[in-house]
Amino acid sequence: MSTSALMGPILLGVGAGFGLLGGGIVLQARRFRRRGRRAQGQIVRLRARRSHHTTMYYSTVRFTTEQGRQVEAEARFGSSPPPGRPGEHVPIVYDPARPGRVRVDSAWSDGTLHGGIFLAAGIAAFAMWAGMTMNQVS
Repeated sequence: MSTSALMGPILLGVGAGFGLLGGGIVLQARRFRRRGRRAQGQIVRLRARRSHHTTMYYSTVRFTTEQGRQVEAEARFGSSPPPGRPGEHVPIVYDPARPGRVRVDSAWSDGTLHGGIFLAAGIAAFAMWAGMTMNQVS
């Protein structure tokens, strides 16, 4: 089997995998924002996590729920640069059923941009597969 014959299924698989992963992350972020409650959080600390060529910063925020309960929790998604420095206030979204599930309210920090990147990579791989298929047909 030639290299080009192998590339088609690989691109199709990568495109489908990244597309599904990215779409799932974006949908989950949208659902979380829709059912979540908004509050002002204060960044308590940042945890740096180095991966490949960048450092992602995970914010631990302290906020008060609608019921007056004080919560301190680490955001699920990191960002680079960080959304602020310790002591600064940032908008957050939290799960009212489990207030420990919190996200900083921005496209980068809530997962929307992460998912969008995976989705774009999936679409690009799918487009490359489609282009290869069209060239083989003609």
